[in-house]
Amino acid sequence: MSGVPARPACPDPEHVSATGGKGMISTSHPAASAAGVAVLRRGGSAVDAYLAAAAVQTVVEPTMTTLAGGLSVTVYDPDTRQSLVIAGMAGLPAGEKGDLDDGARLSGRTVVPPGWVRGAHAAWSKFGRLSWAELFADAVVAAREGFVADQLLWGWAFAYRMAAGRYQEGHDTWFPGGHLFRVGEVLRQPALARTIEQLAEQGPEYFHEGEFAKRYVETARQHGGRITLDDMAAAAAVEMPLPPLPTAGGYELHTVGALYPLLLSLSSLIETDDLYTRMRIVEEVWAYGLDEIPDPFTDPTVPIEDTLRAISPEAAERLVPRVVHGKPRPFDPMNGGTNAIVVVDERGMIAHGTHSSSSTAFGVGLMTDGVIMPRPITLFADPWVKIPVGWGTSLLAMRDGKPVYVAGSPAISAVQNVYQNSVNVLECGMTALESVNQPLFGASVYPSRRPIVESSFGDVVLTDVARRGIGITRVSPWELEMGSCQAIAFGDDGTLHGVADPRRLGSAAGY
Repeated sequence: MSGVPARPACPDPEHVSATGGKGMISTSHPAASAAGVAVLRRGGSAVDAYLAAAAVQTVVEPTMTTLAGGLSVTVYDPDTRQSLVIAGMAGLPAGEKGDLDDGARLSGRTVVPPGWVRGAHAAWSKFGRLSWAELFADAVVAAREGFVADQLLWGWAFAYRMAAGRYQEGHDTWFPGGHLFRVGEVLRQPALARTIEQLAEQGPEYFHEGEFAKRYVETARQHGGRITLDDMAAAAAVEMPLPPLPTAGGYELHTVGALYPLLLSLSSLIETDDLYTRMRIVEEVWAYGLDEIPDPFTDPTVPIEDTLRAISPEAAERLVPRVVHGKPRPFDPMNGGTNAIVVVDERGMIAHGTHSSSSTAFGVGLMTDGVIMPRPITLFADPWVKIPVGWGTSLLAMRDGKPVYVAGSPAISAVQNVYQNSVNVLECGMTALESVNQPLFGASVYPSRRPIVESSFGDVVLTDVARRGIGITRVSPWELEMGSCQAIAFGDDGTLHGVADPRRLGSAAGY
């Protein structure tokens, strides 16, 4: 082994929590956290650390993320005390309408212009302190020298094995010797290492306009894709300032997830805090986001003030009767692989968010130069399910002008995960470590509409929820589809308390 940190076989107390006074990072893989904290120690910014960790995850967690996916990061600037989000997300090729039938869903038509590199470069250009190339050094090592495949990676690869080895490059990468890689095997990806090296040396132009872009488009079009080089070159990042969002409990949230102020306000306004009530809060807020929150992003005629009023504490008060007296309202979940990262640097800059394949693992099986080509079109252009306005994966909570708690989560249960952990810490007084060890409920697993609930709640609690009308699917403790809370709590004395959810065996690292 090359020294690339491996994910443990079971939760390790030394990974689950960490304390520090200067810098902190939490990710779902120790190798990513090690890369991020090393960047912080070298004087890099929170954004530098976020991107270095994310780059490593494209290597060691290929079922969750890829350089051909999307990347979003929300950055809190301590100098201005304001936050903005920078994102590079998938977009439709100019010649693609997104009306896919069953055959097209397994073809090159699912390939769209990637956003990961554009988003990363835009964030680094604004907030980076180290060189662009430095951010990819650990990712190159992990790809070239290899890392130990753990049971989580193997499990996801086994579940999607029919896609992983469908074409030659995937077969060579994930089926060395003709068989799916094994737990404990050192997995090397020399083609990906070369691509990352070129990206580090030449910048985004290599990926979006150079030789890689040409091969990426060629691969997709050989399998029926409609993407062009013009589509690749036109891919761009977006940058948007975020207004602070107040809650009924006195917090100010910095987040792209407009559902979170409603969720936290309702938990503050409703006295009962049992499992049934929390699940009903999520149901009503989800339905409200589907039907009643104005969306200024899809409809530019909507004033942002209308959206802010729709998610205010006053709006939450009007939702209380629906939660308390309404009937259960099941809903469809969002599926797709993702990684969450939260970072704090020595200056007090905070970076939080997710980067993602936005796709089932391995897409339809296509790869270019070691890079998995995901299929986010099935989520964003021709989605299986509708996603509410205000869906988001991370938040920063402020109080009296100071950061209190930052958290993010991947997976279909991202909203439920961040909500439950935030309520535990902000409203119930738990420590971040106590919170990540609590049982969770999550989303349903498509096509079911029955939310998953960990059996560790106990028979009495689960029977009560079912008796009151919420159909649930009991699952084993520490279920991966509950997400993975990556979080940092800020002590009054300046101490940073980082936690990594035991469900995905990640790591919090600080100094």
